[in-house]
Parts: sequence; C-alpha cells; structure tokens
Amino acid sequence: MSNRLFEGFEPVSETAWKQKIQMDLKGADYNETLVTKTNTGIDIKPIYHSDSAPQLNIPARATDNWFISQRIYAGNATAANKKAKDVLNRGSEGVLFVIPNKEIDPTVLLKGLPEYGIQIHPQFMDLDYIKQVHDINPKAYVHIDIINQLASDGNWFNDSKKDHYNYAEFIKSFSAYFSQFTVNTSLYQNAGATTTQELGYYAAHLNEYLNHYCDTSKEHDAGVYEAFAKAEKRINIDTSIGNNYFMEIAKYRAYRLITKAIGNLYSIDLKCYITASPSLRNKSLLDYNVNLLRTTTECMSAVLGGADTLYNLSYDAFFNKENEFGDRIARNQLRILKDEAYLEKINNAADGSYYIDTLTKQLTEKALDLFKMIENGGGFVQSLFDGTIQRKIKESAAQELSDLGNGKKILVGVNKYPNADLPLQKEYELYPFVKANPRKTLIAPIVPTRLAESIEKAQL
Repeated sequence: MSNRLFEGFEPVSETAWKQKIQMDLKGADYNETLVTKTNTGIDIKPIYHSDSAPQLNIPARATDNWFISQRIYAGNATAANKKAKDVLNRGSEGVLFVIPNKEIDPTVLLKGLPEYGIQIHPQFMDLDYIKQVHDINPKAYVHIDIINQLASDGNWFNDSKKDHYNYAEFIKSFSAYFSQFTVNTSLYQNAGATTTQELGYYAAHLNEYLNHYCDTSKEHDAGVYEAFAKAEKRINIDTSIGNNYFMEIAKYRAYRLITKAIGNLYSIDLKCYITASPSLRNKSLLDYNVNLLRTTTECMSAVLGGADTLYNLSYDAFFNKENEFGDRIARNQLRILKDEAYLEKINNAADGSYYIDTLTKQLTEKALDLFKMIENGGGFVQSLFDGTIQRKIKESAAQELSDLGNGKKILVGVNKYPNADLPLQKEYELYPFVKANPRKTLIAPIVPTRLAESIEKAQL
C-alpha cells in the first residue's frame, strides 16, 4: 500500500489519543469505564500505541511449520496401531500415543508407522521399555515428566531418589530429541490456575530439573547436564489452551521467552518444543456443540502464538468414548485452520501487535516474579510438599467459579443462553465428573476440574 494515502494525516501520539478519550468520557472515570481487570493481574487498556509498545525478540518455533497430531489412548496395541495408520491417511501429520502400562507391546504399537511425528507419553517409568521404543523408532519423541507425576498423582512413580536416577539415565542414554526434559503444564491450567500462574509454575518446574542436574560435584548428574547442554537438546512443553483468545496468543510467546531466560541461568541456549491441546476447563455437557466453537478459537490462538504441534479435543471427549465422528470433526477443524485459513503460511503472525506484545511482556515479567517467589520458598517441589501451589490454584479456581456464578464470566449454553433442546442425559458413556480416589499420598494432588461441573450436577 502506498504511503501517499496517509500523507494528509499527521501522526497521533499516545498522549493525544488518551486526551481525546478522556474528553469523550465527559467526566466518567477512565479506569472504571474502560480498563478491564483480569485474573492474571494484568489490566487491559482501551488503547495500545507504538509510543509505549515493547520491543520483543521472540524465539522462533522449533520447526518451520506447525503440525497436526492426534491423541490415541493405547490401551490395546493392535487397535491403537490400526487407528494411527487410519488417522495418518486422513489428515493427521502425527500421532500422540498415551501408553497406560508396560504390557503394551511397542513392537506391535509402532509397526509400520513413519519415523517422524510420533510422540510417546508413557504413564509409567521403565527404562527397559523406553529402550525397546528407541530400538524400533529412535526418532520418536518420548515425553516423561516425573514432577508432573508427583503433582497429579500425589506420589512419585517409585520414590524421589529412584525416579531422579531413572530420569538421569533417560536423558543421558539417547541422542537427539528422543530424550529431553518434559514439562507438562496442562495440569495447572485444567485445575484452574491463571495464565500467570501457569507460566510461573512452568518456570519453577523447569528450573527444578535444571537445578537438580547441573551440580557438577555429582558425577552422575554432571553427565546428565553435559548431555542436555548439547545443542540438540531442548524442552518439551505439554500445554492446554485456555479460552482468553489474545491472552493465549501472548502466553505461547511468553513460554519461549521464559524458556530462554531460565536457560540463561545455566548458560544454555535453551529452546522448546510446544505441544498444545484445548483445555477441558471450560467445556460442558450443557449445549455441548458449543465445545466445537471453543476448541476452534483455542486452537487458532495457539497456532498464532507459535505452538509447534496441536492435537484437538473432540467436543465429546469427556463424556463419550473415542468415536469416529468426534475424532474426524476435531481433526478437520485443524485441517481447515491450516489448509483453508492458511495459518501455515507465516510463523510470526502476532509480531507487531502492540496489544499482544504488551501482554507478552507483562505475562513474562509476572511469571518470572512468581518463579522468584517460589525459589525463595525452597523451589517448586518443596512448594508442592508445603501445599502452597495447590492452595494458590484452588484459590484461583474458586474465584473463577464465583465469577461464573455471578455472571462476570460467561460460558454460552451454561450460564448464558441455555439451550433447552439439549437437556442433560441421565447417563453418559464416560463419567464426566471428578472421581474420588481415596488413597495414601505424599502430597495433596492437583485435581483437574471442569468449571461447569457444579452447575451440571445441580441440574442432574
């Protein structure tokens, strides 16, 4: 576009804009009228201007493009393998296997699948099993997070000492991207943590690993640090996408800035690979078709924020068993974003947005401040044992639930515009609510909870 179109217009400063806004308010309070407060501690202003916009250097994606994947629960190796081949022929560019136990034969599970695009998420820690996977496909990505195991279950896989030893062996034993530190933050978001908390807990969670393995006085751990410090190592981040569109775009950009900042503490040029999927937090049984709209905008925000791999959540994932219709719709939502909205054509779509740049900077700063507080309290694991992390997430979740109840937070079909034509069913294929599992644990586990559960239960 020719600059001559604007030759007749003088540039308007941020100060001039604010003066004009204040004049048009005719005495109304600027902060009360136009500034929106959020649960992240960040106030959203009515205007963002180049005069005060930060200059950010966001690290690029780990890849040249973003990839469509599909999550497959591998409770049966033969069935999971068959499904993986099917979805790879029908629009998916990779698969993410959730493996519940070591009885699942990796030879059967991975037979005939491509080398690239395979993510392995074992729900157990077994080095012999991982070695089998490596022998079959050394270019797979294995995601193991022993701290997430503690936070979500309340117990380690085995115990702290053995888990850290096994994790060290895992990091040291394999080259390239097969073995990396994984930080799973989905738990925090799905339990009700704010975006600031999610990012701050990520920083502290990551630092827990680097701090544990960087002590060169420990011969074993020194080997881990040296292995990880090589250029080909990076951080796997498994995330859930929240519903605040612009805040989520900024969140994914902040993930990369925080990763780099934590790496600098250890003199490592640290990069990350981000896998994202829509959160269950805001999904509902009430007017469940709206879940399709939620997942679409959430996936779009993650793409624009720079996520590397996305796997979508089917609209009925939490109340129906895996089914062809739900999986196909979820996969095609991503194909539309990629093939018809052309979101694969540019890697830095959010660059230059004064609003998003400012949000990114504010989120990064607030997250690193929270990280420092956690470190002053003894670190992330110690905070879990103290119950501090659990308490803070519960407080945030309770505030969000209160906002839903008084109408400050809107869920269409739940507390606004309910659909009388889609009443709740008496029974569902899957139990859609939090299940109690009384047992002895080292810490109180962090429990994911959908926001609409209390309203749904009341109606049932």
